[in-house]
Amino acid sequence: MLAKLQNWLIKQSNVLFSWKTEDSNHIPKPKPSPRELPANIKQQIQDKINHLDNNPTEEEAIIETLDNAFERWLNNPETADNSVVILSSPVTAVSPLIADSIKQWSLQKQIVIKVLPLDGRPTDMKRIVSILEDFLQEQEQNIKTKQDISEIFVIPNLDFCFLRSVEGLDTIEYLQSLFCQHPQQRFWIIGANEVSWQYLNLVSNISAFCGEVFVLPKLSPETLQEWLNPIIESFDIGLDKFKIEQQILEDTGETNQDDWKKYFEHLADISEGGSIVTAQLFLNSIYQKKETEEGEESEETEEKLLTNYPELSDLPLINFPEQYILYSLLLHGSLTLSDLAESLGDDKGEVTGKVQVLRRQGLIQKHNQMLTINPYHYPKLKQKLSSNNFIMNGE
Repeated sequence: MLAKLQNWLIKQSNVLFSWKTEDSNHIPKPKPSPRELPANIKQQIQDKINHLDNNPTEEEAIIETLDNAFERWLNNPETADNSVVILSSPVTAVSPLIADSIKQWSLQKQIVIKVLPLDGRPTDMKRIVSILEDFLQEQEQNIKTKQDISEIFVIPNLDFCFLRSVEGLDTIEYLQSLFCQHPQQRFWIIGANEVSWQYLNLVSNISAFCGEVFVLPKLSPETLQEWLNPIIESFDIGLDKFKIEQQILEDTGETNQDDWKKYFEHLADISEGGSIVTAQLFLNSIYQKKETEEGEESEETEEKLLTNYPELSDLPLINFPEQYILYSLLLHGSLTLSDLAESLGDDKGEVTGKVQVLRRQGLIQKHNQMLTINPYHYPKLKQKLSSNNFIMNGE
């Protein structure tokens, strides 16, 4: 019955992910933006952002969750849940965040963990089951010979284990059966994105096979400011005080001496407290301004980096087929062009053209053949797809 339900869900995607009618003549007017930041400087700042450490608040929250869930299971393996699921937004690189957090946690606990050796989605989805079987073979032997040994298994990114196709969902069924095997000896730590988790809940009722589900917390303005301060200091980025104070006055009716505080309060609000989205909104608010300083003999021009009041950009008009493409990327986190076409059940050539349009619009990014959603547009894109009845974060 489950197989029939999965087939039906896939075939009836036009019903499950239907959209509301929208006025095709309405084209949103782009908001005026500050002067464009030179590409070389923008890339330098982006590189620095890419090399920032994980936000410590997120790591601490993961470690605390693992502590509590593991202790409950260790103290009462007969009845306690033997797994914990850590959910992030689809534009967050959950694998390295979980890997670093678990490394710290395992060192604190002095325990050995087994991490699924999968750093991406295999080109052939049928290989995943054999990878899992090989991964568990040695541990299976340990459990048969030493019943008192506790095994801690980690799946850093569940997205790598499935594709929205009949064959791609077979692995999820297999994993669900593994979660129920040897619950007194095995403890599972699973990373996933919120959109894929909601979809798999609908298709496979995956939450019934797992224990606690923990969603990464929204970060406070103070935490985000502390995290991005090394970038601000490294590039000597200042505030466009006139524009910042003018916007603060329009928003709140009052001014405040601490403009950076107000800046990050606003930034945390529009980014919904997500570190990756915040970083991209911050980057896109920076521009270069020439300032002239008068000296005794001559005038010198200095290039100064300033940040404007960050705002979410209006989305371009997105046709219905393109909405499916964007949703599929959110559902899987990242996809090659071939996997994207397979997940949609469409011809690769047809999908290629639509992806190129979306890349020109800045909605999709490509790196090492992997397509992802641009985090800068994620907040509004989430609202757009949710309003058109796509399954988003439990809505």
